[in-house]
Amino acid sequence: MSCLMMLSQAPYGHQGAKECLDIALVLAAFEQNPAILFFDDGILQLLPTSQCPATHKHIGKIISALEIYDIDELWVEQESLDRLGLLKEDLSQPVKVISRAKVSDLCSQYDQYLVF
Repeated sequence: MSCLMMLSQAPYGHQGAKECLDIALVLAAFEQNPAILFFDDGILQLLPTSQCPATHKHIGKIISALEIYDIDELWVEQESLDRLGLLKEDLSQPVKVISRAKVSDLCSQYDQYLVF
């Protein structure tokens, strides 16, 4: 079974992003082939730790662990990158870029998807 996790929340102020990543790690441990799509403010999860405000705990360690669990399907939405003034090279992990118009096609490639 495969699952696409769709993460739109900023890294600070709530636990949704951490919970999403925790679920992805559990799914991977049980060979469920999770992938993650970062869009809207969820892309901020992928900024390097050095850009994290000192008052917030960064979840970069969890994100860097994704590779260990063979979660290598990380997607970002191009329009969200543009809105945030970021390039994929600015992000801490290698990602695949997808346009907003193609997100529904991406979702159809997975057995299920979860939105955070």
